[in-house]
Amino acid sequence: MLSQDVTLQLQFAERAGWLNDGFAGSSVYESLAQIAQAGWLRLGIPKAYGGAGGSLLDVVEAISAVSEECLTSGFVFCCQRAFIEYLVVSDNQWLQAEILPQVLQAELSGATALSNAMKHLVGIEPLRLSAHLEPDRVTLNGFLPWASNLRPQQFAVAVTAQTRTGQSLVVAVPSQAIGLQRGEDLQLFGLQASWTSTLRLEQVQLATNWIISEDAPTFLAKIRPALLLMQSGLALGMARRSLQETLQSIDGNNEPALITRLRSTAMTLAKLESQLWQFATSCQFSLAQNRQLIELRIALTRLAMELVTLELEAKGGMAYLRPSGTARRLREVTFLPILTPSLVQLEIELQNH
Repeated sequence: MLSQDVTLQLQFAERAGWLNDGFAGSSVYESLAQIAQAGWLRLGIPKAYGGAGGSLLDVVEAISAVSEECLTSGFVFCCQRAFIEYLVVSDNQWLQAEILPQVLQAELSGATALSNAMKHLVGIEPLRLSAHLEPDRVTLNGFLPWASNLRPQQFAVAVTAQTRTGQSLVVAVPSQAIGLQRGEDLQLFGLQASWTSTLRLEQVQLATNWIISEDAPTFLAKIRPALLLMQSGLALGMARRSLQETLQSIDGNNEPALITRLRSTAMTLAKLESQLWQFATSCQFSLAQNRQLIELRIALTRLAMELVTLELEAKGGMAYLRPSGTARRLREVTFLPILTPSLVQLEIELQNH
């Protein structure tokens, strides 16, 4: 996909280091705008909602293609597309008519702050936000320590909050809402330009039009397979790129030491790609398939980490210089294990269920 547009490919690659390090003057919005202009935010969305049709496989491949060049751009793409998915799956026609078109065109950034909700879903921690629901409005309070794709003054963020009666809501909160405070960008090891920050909500009052779902557990379970698939696209892109870089670095000197591992990882990647393609074209997920999808997300992440390390070994000391693409990928890939749901959280879930 991305390989068909060499100019776009070069532009993502050119800004990858700047975005990963948060270089002054660089903005990931350039990438997001290009992704929107290419029509990739519309992939996998029914035409009735302003989409281009197709399946989640198209989305996964697009996220993978961008991540091959720049994981920061790929991650923001993933966040934006996940928020779009929430709006499409919602029964809220006002959000679909008024907010969805703005997010599809990247005029508004769609932020995902469902880390706490996903942990709550599997019993790891309580919800951090409280909600008071009235017939015509909802009031939100609480603090979220981590949310991404928070484009300053131009975002809507999906959060989950619980009422005193125990009802859990998923709500889209616009950046201009009174009482919503975005912190400074967090200082990250990589992906510094991903607009990742904290959110504090103090008596944030919104019309009920902004409620995505009044049944958070059911809604989150419904969208979770799509979210895991899109996140898998990040690892897939990194694995593909590092495998390619390693193949190009094999020579007569290092081949005897690396060839066995190279063949093994290539075979594993091909196997996982096949599984991913099958899942991404599936419409319904059984309990067993959900478990297999979690195992696939874990396996792809671990393979990406292994392949980046293999790339470093194949290229040698020059790859350890900070400006090199390999050094950047070493920093980028360390984000994947802690991306919510993290590998530890997924492993705990597999053990508990």
